[in-house]
Amino acid sequence: MIRQETLESLLDDDVLTSRMPDVSSLTRYWKEGCPHGEPICMSFGETWNQIAPGLAAHVTSEPRHVHGYQLSMYGLPVLRRTVRDYLVDDHGLADVAEAGRDFEVAMTWSGTRSAMFDFGRLLLDRGNFESRVPVVVAAGPSWDYEGVLAPLGYRVRYHALRPEHGFRPSIVEMRALLERIDANPEEQLAMIVVNAQHNPTAVNWDPDFVSAWMRMALDRNAAILVDDAYFAVHDEGVSATSALRLLLRELANRRDPEARGRWLGVRSLGKQFHCNGWGLGAMTADPAILDLLVNRYRLHNGLMYGGVHQHAMAEWLSAPESRQFLQNQQRIYAEKRRFIGEFMKTRLHYPEAAVHLGETTSYIMFEAPKDYATIPEGLDRFRTDCFRDTGVLFAPAWPWPHVSHRPASGSGDAHAQHHLPYLRMFIGADFDAIRVALGRLADAGIHYDARPRGPHAAKRQMGVDVRCVGT
Repeated sequence: MIRQETLESLLDDDVLTSRMPDVSSLTRYWKEGCPHGEPICMSFGETWNQIAPGLAAHVTSEPRHVHGYQLSMYGLPVLRRTVRDYLVDDHGLADVAEAGRDFEVAMTWSGTRSAMFDFGRLLLDRGNFESRVPVVVAAGPSWDYEGVLAPLGYRVRYHALRPEHGFRPSIVEMRALLERIDANPEEQLAMIVVNAQHNPTAVNWDPDFVSAWMRMALDRNAAILVDDAYFAVHDEGVSATSALRLLLRELANRRDPEARGRWLGVRSLGKQFHCNGWGLGAMTADPAILDLLVNRYRLHNGLMYGGVHQHAMAEWLSAPESRQFLQNQQRIYAEKRRFIGEFMKTRLHYPEAAVHLGETTSYIMFEAPKDYATIPEGLDRFRTDCFRDTGVLFAPAWPWPHVSHRPASGSGDAHAQHHLPYLRMFIGADFDAIRVALGRLADAGIHYDARPRGPHAAKRQMGVDVRCVGT
């Protein structure tokens, strides 16, 4: 739940703070006095108040020099070396590649989004696309790769992940999509995106699929972007597929030396430790390519800063408490999914097939109430009705910001998944907040058989304080 003082500090300004739909909804709800109690934001992946306690404690013990400009574009040396060892251990890289020869690691302190943008620029500068449109292929619904890469001139095409297949990718359908791109004289495959702990479907991709997909890209001289935003965010007992390890193993068997320069791996540290605002993540690539990315392309728009958070993260990752935090979080994620699945079945009347719990990331997917799916803009209508009547905010399957709900111009694909009648539920929030949120839905009569409502159809919850008070 978002406390009143948090809302005020984030939203109380005399300009339009953001065009993000959730921001306008939260602002309106806050100004109306929070009629159903503190809002519970189960849409985009943020908690604001759940940073790992041990990590936060390290921010108060930094040496003075971290407050100034840093001297390395690779990041604070102690953090860079720590994260490199962390990745080698986490992904089991020691027996497939050698650090410094096959790959190198740098830090990003302005988010992994900026690293993807710079990688896209580098590929265009080094590529030979002639008059053809460079195409990026991702699995959809997806994170906002289009928002990052389309402004550079890329066309983003999607392989549809379907609920009837458990949102699992299909190598047969992926091959068919790549063959259509091959046959199109106006397009050329430039890059594929591998997001093996898939956002937002929560599916842990099969290693055989990941390897086969990457081989198809490498055979076409296409680049590979490994997006490991949620590699450490999964249920207890899940063995997360390491796309980074599979890629390095594949490259070791390739005779094409240029293939070693056409990939980038990014990994967020904010997702796993609830500190998204720090912007800390890792970039992994061929040493020569990484040098170009950090010492040339990054220098176009940023200098060496963020030392305070980098120093704190280095100390935290070196402490055994950081591993213990993740293990506990993974256990809690499994418990949350079980609770949500049972609650939606018994209290919200959801059929099992309409709730996709997954096992990775901090999301689950669920179908909009069936009557909403039959009306225009049904997903937006449901989100609006739900938030207005309960103070609980969900998100569509395709997260904000997205360029369009329509396929890219000239793509030739229907992309029915852009109109997928599913929503994302962020489950990284505190367990108590999740219980309260689902309880509000049940009390308000918002369930799988619920009918669309008018703006005045819902009655206020009984026994709920209508003020935004602290919990």
